Amino acid sequence: MEKLNQNAIALAVGITTALVYAVCLIFVAIFPLETVVAIGNYFVHGIDISSIAAKNITLAKSIIGLVIVSLSSAITGYIFALTYNWIAEKA
Repeated sequence: MEKLNQNAIALAVGITTALVYAVCLIFVAIFPLETVVAIGNYFVHGIDISSIAAKNITLAKSIIGLVIVSLSSAITGYIFALTYNWIAEKA
């Protein structure tokens, strides 16, 4: 079985998540809060998020969120590839 490149996987997952985050950010900025909440409720299996939803988007919050989500996703991708390679060696 071929080994996965941990760095490439980490980068790919981090970039993909950053793109999804950016699209979500644009969606939240463009559409009314009621629409965002309705769609968001589907993502959390019908849990009502209306009581915690707010539309106070700032550039600083957006950048910090993008960095945190991207880094945590990259770390997750790296750990995934590392675990995959470890399991593949054992099999």
